Amino acid sequence: MTKQLQPQPTAAMKITLLAVAAVLLGTASAATYGVGEPSGVWGINTDYARWVADKKFQPGDEIVFKYSPTAHDVVEVSKAGYDSCSTANAINTFSSGNDVVALNATGTRYFICGFPDHCVPRAPLTMKIVIDVVSGSSSSSPASPMPAAGPGASSSPPVPPSSAATSVGATAGFGLVALLAAGLMA
Repeated sequence: MTKQLQPQPTAAMKITLLAVAAVLLGTASAATYGVGEPSGVWGINTDYARWVADKKFQPGDEIVFKYSPTAHDVVEVSKAGYDSCSTANAINTFSSGNDVVALNATGTRYFICGFPDHCVPRAPLTMKIVIDVVSGSSSSSPASPMPAAGPGASSSPPVPPSSAATSVGATAGFGLVALLAAGLMA
């Protein structure tokens, strides 16, 4: 009985595999949230304070506002603009009806609907939302994939959401890392 020698991975191959694993792990915690899920629309009848209460937004996550552009818009404002429902000094204005907003850094972001009477200070249900982006562990709520885009509005057709957030590649990424590690150990 002869023993066959198995080819050993080179140092360069091991480094490349570890780099791929690091990239996969780095993207494992990004999530996409459909604002107002489970209904999935930016509208007048959603309690946005309740919607954000169980969410932990992190840098790299995205929020998606879906709505009819003839009925609503999304205006990013300062805290003062949020408190007074004023769009006078808007930071950004979105109006596509399928607006993807990247949460690239920690901090608090404020969004309101700029249509008359849709943002009413101190009303129980009003179209205004505070997004606190904090650093930490992975996002809390699972969901289905939604389209990714840059910091502005998406020009792609809307994809119907089915829940609150999507962890990008977490299960597949960790499984691949385990396989890579097992291959390197052999």
